[in-house]
Amino acid sequence: MIIPHVEDNLDRGTQEYSYPGTCPSCGEPTRIYTRTGDKGRIIETLHCDNPDCETQWLRQLIHFAGKKAMDIKDLSTATLAKFLEYGWLNSFQDIYHLDLHKEDIICLEGFGVKSYENLWAAIEASRHTTFERYLVAMDIPLVGRTVSRCLGREFHGSLDDFEQAAVGTYDFTQLEDIGTTINNNIHAWFSDAENLELWKELQKEMTFESRTEETTMTEQNKDNPFTGCTIVATGKLMNFTRDGIQMKILSLGAKAGSSVSKNTDYLICGEKAGSKLAKAQALGVRVLSEQEFLSMIGEVS
Repeated sequence: MIIPHVEDNLDRGTQEYSYPGTCPSCGEPTRIYTRTGDKGRIIETLHCDNPDCETQWLRQLIHFAGKKAMDIKDLSTATLAKFLEYGWLNSFQDIYHLDLHKEDIICLEGFGVKSYENLWAAIEASRHTTFERYLVAMDIPLVGRTVSRCLGREFHGSLDDFEQAAVGTYDFTQLEDIGTTINNNIHAWFSDAENLELWKELQKEMTFESRTEETTMTEQNKDNPFTGCTIVATGKLMNFTRDGIQMKILSLGAKAGSSVSKNTDYLICGEKAGSKLAKAQALGVRVLSEQEFLSMIGEVS
């Protein structure tokens, strides 16, 4: 757990900072994790590694239920904290058996029959999920949506195939968007027996979407000019959310990149593009406005 997330450019001045030596929640020792960020910035984050820390467990539950992971819309931070206080959430699986506490939940302040029904409907809906969401929910360090999509494509959405690679010696750095740190994080996470048991057992609560739809979408668009290309989007777009443009790129049979490199074919540029635009221009990457992109796929707005 990061408590709190502390970022500081150590090259900025000589001011010294004092960090708490113990976690304010559980009282166990903390540690400072240092990594190099963009442009060589040194980023420090303060961590509590106590697996029994209640605050750490609450953070994991929040991440699991969040929009980028299982997307359980009615399971808010306040609700999770309350359920945790009552001892109803000792594992992620417990979320999918909260119906055992139906009467108690209905009687809680701020709840009622309708609130419970909405909550339970959201929980049940989250059972139908994807390889990508499930992987993000595991909270493997630095494995977010971009990396999970990359892994989903490589392993064709097969949880078993990915698991075998993760517990084995597969070199994930051969995949674009995955470096040594992420490769090591994946292998380290799956080498933990408790994590591996969670990965396997929690799947029993889920049904996973077939990738047939994605394949069909790609086949339908195989003659568009972007098939097989790597496309990066940056800046504020008028017709797409961040997730929306990623899905549109994938539907065209292209790869949605997260950063501009020599392998990037196109950069779709919105307002306030920033450093990605400058890098694309330096590398000679073709830059498209959102309108040009829409025109090339026959969807002029």
